[in-house]
Amino acid sequence: MVYVDPPYQGVCAGRNPRYHPPFDHDDFCQALARLNDAGVMFAVSYDGRTGSKVYGQPLPRGLDLTRIEVRAGRSTQATLLGRADVTYESLYLSPRLAAAQAGRAAG
Repeated sequence: MVYVDPPYQGVCAGRNPRYHPPFDHDDFCQALARLNDAGVMFAVSYDGRTGSKVYGQPLPRGLDLTRIEVRAGRSTQATLLGRADVTYESLYLSPRLAAAQAGRAAG
């Protein structure tokens, strides 16, 4: 099982590049498709939202990933700005990993 945690799309471009230079979304999706084709079980944390602000674009439906929205807690950045926004992050499961988890839940 592989856990993939690329830089969040909302923070790796523009005037405040905190983590890493931006990478190509399409190339990344093609790499995930190759993992699917190879039958690799993987999970990807990729996009998210805080309040009404959405960060990044979701991964394409054609990858057949299961998206789980995870409540990550109160946004540190929003707190610094005097707001109480909650951050939600997307966790995507590969088809093989989602099937394995469904089998464990049923058994």
